[in-house]
Amino acid sequence: MKSLLNPFPLGVYNGPEYFCNRSAEVKEINQMINHGANIALFAIRRLGKTGLIHHVFNGHKSNKKTACIYVDILATRNIAEFTNLIATAVYNKFPQQNTLGKKISELFKRFRPTITFDELSGTPSLSLTIDTKTQKENTIGQIFQFLDKQKVKVVFAIDEFQQILEYPESNTEAILRTQIQQLKNTTFIFCGSNQKMMHQIFNSAKRPFFGSCSNLNLGYIDEKDYQSFIKKKFNQRQRTIDDEALDFICRWTCLHTFYTQHFCHTLFNKNKVHSTLKDVRETAIDILNLNEGIYFQYKNLLTAAQWNLLRAIACEEHVYQPQSKLFIEKYKLGTPALVKRGLDALLEKEMIFYQSGVEKPYYEVYDKFLMRWLQYK
Repeated sequence: MKSLLNPFPLGVYNGPEYFCNRSAEVKEINQMINHGANIALFAIRRLGKTGLIHHVFNGHKSNKKTACIYVDILATRNIAEFTNLIATAVYNKFPQQNTLGKKISELFKRFRPTITFDELSGTPSLSLTIDTKTQKENTIGQIFQFLDKQKVKVVFAIDEFQQILEYPESNTEAILRTQIQQLKNTTFIFCGSNQKMMHQIFNSAKRPFFGSCSNLNLGYIDEKDYQSFIKKKFNQRQRTIDDEALDFICRWTCLHTFYTQHFCHTLFNKNKVHSTLKDVRETAIDILNLNEGIYFQYKNLLTAAQWNLLRAIACEEHVYQPQSKLFIEKYKLGTPALVKRGLDALLEKEMIFYQSGVEKPYYEVYDKFLMRWLQYK
């Protein structure tokens, strides 16, 4: 793979050379795949779950007996669009030049597909003819069952899986669960960024997917590992960075993968042969100034009470008892009822999240740069 000028790429997986650690998670996912266990991967937004999936799949690239297929269903609005996205991913995974690709093409002919091509990439996209309720419920099952009978192990990663709760078809979960439980040679990795909705799907005893998957919670990368990775990437490009600068980066970004990566990307672009604490402090200010217009837009979307609550949570970083008298009086937030309504609104807008997977649950601001901007101002 070609070396990148900036060793901290944003938004895409560029190979193992640019991927930091996660060795324990990779090992655990591979063990589950080898044992045929379906996985529910829980991670807060921008913590690196998509990169982790692509990194795992990259390790299977040379294995001709395993086919790894990734789809992001966030943009889908119903089960028909979900099915079309799965069909497109399958169609593009297996070229028509090989035997399995030809079989798949024959399968899709039953659904009278319309094939369009992306203007920039030239990648084909399928739109199957799915008219009746029965077709909507059975087509996805026919695709899964066809692949399951082939001489290849299939691993499907379905990202933003909580989107199925937004579909107008109220029985989507039951349809998918019924079809998936019949498969013997296919493994699924379900992941999503909305923790509340994901837990609703997989951890509610009243829902179809309850008890059907092995749960995996994605945490933060160890600080020492992250600092070693950052320093190594700088050194590989004949640059150096001070230890106190590394400490600042990890502390300021809270070791949140996206924000740490973004910070290092911005710092590296300054083309400093040697980066000091002064340089990283200046980079932090540059990032806040660059995003300031966006943050003022956020303010305009919130009520004054919601904005004040958001700012208070940012200042505290972790808020354990937001309706306590001490917290409310410290930031002049009004009444516990007003704070409760504000919390619900900020959670709904995903401006904050509730970290429930720890001994003492707490609220914190999702966007770490926004959090620092609120503190800075």
